[in-house]
Amino acid sequence: MYKLQFLSFIVVILLLFSSCRTGKELALFQDLNSEQDAKVQQVRTAAFDPLRLQSDDQLQIVISSISPEASQLFNLMGSAVITGNNSTQNMQSVYTVSPSGNITIPVIGDVKVAGLSTDEAKAQIKAVVSEYLKDAVISVTLINFRVTVMGEVARPSTFQVAGEKINVLEAIGMAGDLTVFAKRTNIKVIRKAADKVEVAHLNLNNSSVMRSPYYNLRQNDVVLVEPGKRKGLQAEGLNIIVPAAVSILSLIIVAITRLR
Repeated sequence: MYKLQFLSFIVVILLLFSSCRTGKELALFQDLNSEQDAKVQQVRTAAFDPLRLQSDDQLQIVISSISPEASQLFNLMGSAVITGNNSTQNMQSVYTVSPSGNITIPVIGDVKVAGLSTDEAKAQIKAVVSEYLKDAVISVTLINFRVTVMGEVARPSTFQVAGEKINVLEAIGMAGDLTVFAKRTNIKVIRKAADKVEVAHLNLNNSSVMRSPYYNLRQNDVVLVEPGKRKGLQAEGLNIIVPAAVSILSLIIVAITRLR
């Protein structure tokens, strides 16, 4: 009788150990209070720094004015889309930032935009266009903001971002969330900066990650999610130890019960 109770106790402990361990590993921001705590917690985040334009960025630039003929001179021929009414006309053209950091505007020539935000680029372009075009209205939009999420996520891929702001959690959400094998304590953000590549390591188990300058992503960033030890154990077939032990103990219990 005592042997049967002891074996039953061992089975329960093994089941609880395996399930509780998995639950702890999957939780994000473990330093925050549990869900039973009714308090609203405040977490400091990194100040948002607008995207800075870089080579190969594609910009959609709209130059408008009350003079359609004059506006047309400052737009790329062949790639422009004309909209408007009798009094106004918009010319939408796509410009690619050159390796030297410039875009080339007809009539004006090269305008340096690398290192500027889109708002700063708009002001820069307006300053040079205003010398030729009265009451110019300029719009600048980054149209190839992409991030790539790879590794232990449900749907690894490259994603087009609407707007100019996305953080690591949002990117992982677009990729279908982390798998159960993802190593949450070492999410890598790979970022190209000028002539070098920066690799940041983020720990999603701690809310301080929100203060990292790499928490908010930039164009062409790669988020790499590594597999944890559990994935390695599965690959080697060692993750069957606990289920196998439970099965064997269950058979022993059944056998002892029948022998009584």
